[in-house]
Amino acid sequence: MMVVEESYPIIPGLTDDVAELCVSKIPRSSFQITSQVCRRWRSFLRSQHFAAVRKLTGTVEEFLCVLMESECGRDVYWEVFDASGNKLGQIPPVPGPLKRGFGVAVLDGGKIVFFGGYTEVEGSGINSTTVSASADVYEFDPAANSWRKLAAMNIPRYNFAFTEVNGLLYVIRGYSTDTYSLSNVEVYNPDTNQWSLMDCPNRPVWRGFAFAFNSKLYAVGNGSRFIDIYDLKTQTWEELDSEQSVSVYSYTVVRNKVYFMDRNMPGRLGVFDPEENSWSSVFVPPREGGFWVRLGVWNNKVLLFSRVCGHETLMYDLDKEKGSKWRVCDQIKPSASQLASVLINF
Repeated sequence: MMVVEESYPIIPGLTDDVAELCVSKIPRSSFQITSQVCRRWRSFLRSQHFAAVRKLTGTVEEFLCVLMESECGRDVYWEVFDASGNKLGQIPPVPGPLKRGFGVAVLDGGKIVFFGGYTEVEGSGINSTTVSASADVYEFDPAANSWRKLAAMNIPRYNFAFTEVNGLLYVIRGYSTDTYSLSNVEVYNPDTNQWSLMDCPNRPVWRGFAFAFNSKLYAVGNGSRFIDIYDLKTQTWEELDSEQSVSVYSYTVVRNKVYFMDRNMPGRLGVFDPEENSWSSVFVPPREGGFWVRLGVWNNKVLLFSRVCGHETLMYDLDKEKGSKWRVCDQIKPSASQLASVLINF
């Protein structure tokens, strides 16, 4: 009689529940090797049950997911790196057509949410190209290694600011299909899979950025000297005069400080400390034959991705006391130009 492999124990001598706890401790960088032990191991490592066991045991790893664009701009794909810089492969592409002006955030610690943006629509006249804004929202679950469609936003929009605050996703302002400037905020609750609209200060700004600090939402608009702060407890807005105008095209948050690239400060990395309400900047080493274009975070360090130069990555180490805090990050080497990056725990 043929014995089905699934009937064998995961680890001989141990009950399956104990064996599952042991296997759940294996780092993901070793999955390719350990999945070759047997079909039973391979099936378990690829299952959603395995992810549930890891969560139960507190075995959670941090991964850097980088969204990249090919040189011709036609292909967009994700690459994943672990905390040691090992490239673990790719995750499936976001469903639907290629979009620009979108948002990418992380909810529940480990699920990537891709929302909004626009696609170009050819017009009937010469060189008449318009944009079609999207309200679509997709979520990537690493346990299932797949995307699913969530509830759409109430208003299609692109080139907006966004951030997560206390488990809710806030999408601030932006533009609609008719290039109409929006002066409202959409709030997504992942528990109910619903979006709600709320008012915000009417400020003519071009995108900008947003972040969370002390359970408050900070919205910084490009071209404006004012920061709009929303208090989730009192559900009220207040205005903070920053005494300077910014034109930010990339930013990241590390240890409650915002690091940003400003078109008004070439060769400098801007720093905003919301606790002290202070602005400063640090020198950025120049790149021969290329330029720095996007910011990210990895292992509590600021990452600076280049547009060319073999897609080199520079790292700013906040803990280094002597010498330059900048160095080339040999571990993180994306294969194309970076569009966005997020950290997930899985």
